[in-house]
Amino acid sequence: MNKKYKNTGTLEELILSGMETEADIKEWLTISLEEFLEDGDLTAFCRTLEYAVKAKDTISGISNKTGISRSNLYALFKGESQPQMKTVLKVIKELGYRLKVA
Repeated sequence: MNKKYKNTGTLEELILSGMETEADIKEWLTISLEEFLEDGDLTAFCRTLEYAVKAKDTISGISNKTGISRSNLYALFKGESQPQMKTVLKVIKELGYRLKVA
């Protein structure tokens, strides 16, 4: 049986459709941060941060607002560079969020 699925969209589109509200984005980031604390996979957290950026703004927009180059942001989001905490916090802050220890 060889079925073709039409209009299924990309994984990114599917993820972004789950990040339509502020509450959705906060929940995605919170869960991703909790998973990072458990498994140490910073790349996965940074990927979620990329989706949050795309849900609220653009990579270029965040780059301009934070002063972090687009190439550095793309490297961060793709796991090609080891991010500094201040870089991640700058992006989180520009999105209108803060990191909270509970």
